[in-house]
Amino acid sequence: PYIGVLLYLFFGLRKSHSKRYKDIITQQPVTQIKEASGTKYELDTLMNANQISGTTENNQIKLIYSDIEAFETLITLIEQAEKEISLETYIFEADKTGKAILNALTESAQRGVKVRLLMDAIGSFGLHLNQTPLKELREAGGKAAFFQPIWPNIVTNQINLRNHRKIYIFDQKTVLTGGLNLSNDYLGIDTKETRWLDLLFKIEGPSSFHYQNIFNEDWFFTTKEQLTLNAIDNHCHEGETVQAIPSGPDIESDTLYEALLLCIHSAKKTIKIATPYFIPNNNVMNALLIAIKRGVKVTILTPTKSDHWLFDFGRSSYMREFSEAGGKLFYYPHNMLHAKLFIFDGKVALSGSANLDYRSLFLNYEMVHILYCESTIEKLLGWYEENLKQGHLYKPNDTKSARVIENISRIIAPIL
Repeated sequence: PYIGVLLYLFFGLRKSHSKRYKDIITQQPVTQIKEASGTKYELDTLMNANQISGTTENNQIKLIYSDIEAFETLITLIEQAEKEISLETYIFEADKTGKAILNALTESAQRGVKVRLLMDAIGSFGLHLNQTPLKELREAGGKAAFFQPIWPNIVTNQINLRNHRKIYIFDQKTVLTGGLNLSNDYLGIDTKETRWLDLLFKIEGPSSFHYQNIFNEDWFFTTKEQLTLNAIDNHCHEGETVQAIPSGPDIESDTLYEALLLCIHSAKKTIKIATPYFIPNNNVMNALLIAIKRGVKVTILTPTKSDHWLFDFGRSSYMREFSEAGGKLFYYPHNMLHAKLFIFDGKVALSGSANLDYRSLFLNYEMVHILYCESTIEKLLGWYEENLKQGHLYKPNDTKSARVIENISRIIAPIL
């Protein structure tokens, strides 16, 4: 218990209610759904009840699966930006890809574009320690900052609360979001055989207002610079409905967690999940098991080996329980699968930066979105099924030693 008290004081609370920490964010809807029923209505009502509704209509959405196309799209938007560029990421590395991005940002800053780059101090630890690669960007007038640096947060018990959001905004009109960090592991100018599999969404329309709002709040918390939030972009008169959902210590409730549970319990036919880590909390796990008992076909795609062996160790008991209950879990055999995707009955899709683990659901600052458009979801289903075909069905190890190890892993899973 004494060690537990020290750890509690060191890692702190997961919600920022104190004025010393980040202010609670509230979001109001900028456009109302004209006609909604079923899960869409329930989710919209849930968002409004939690005061973070991101429901907007008339958004243009493009899915980007290719790592090279993702890089080219990012660089093009940086080069075409006229007024401002706001990039927020967990990982930024000064590798081949990172340097190319920095060069493009520097050139934009030199021609008068306001460039702001916000990185998590732990996720971008190498660049945080050695900030020399940022020198030219700063000299050109661009700004770069690190979210919750180790000092003084190591003594203000906030060091464990990391910014895992990926928000890349251009002129407050166009947003790139999803799971991609900014390094050569995720995207680049040329093919890399070991590059991770991920998803990127290009969103144009009123939903960009919410992403900019979140960035402005995170930037102010880090730099104390108050940014202007432009009027809502309503130039599109038709398009898709998007619910932008921020999650983390700066949100009063656990809205992402609640939305995920609502969708699982509402599913009637199928639930398809792609996640790099499968360490759900008890309520999410029970919801999946109940869905299976209700006759819902639940399928999970996860990497054979992730980038963290400890997470692979921690997931083993959940995988066995899920499989023995009748769920289908497939190992993705190629590289690291980093995409986060949930599709319910082929009608509702949830994606973004959040993983299916304790850290994403309850500790990290995250950003996800919910989509309803049939054509977009069909494309996501096509991507999912194509990668699922390459997977290998998981089969539990029935030896006693394996079960003992899995039982031990279940004990430590909540602290991963």
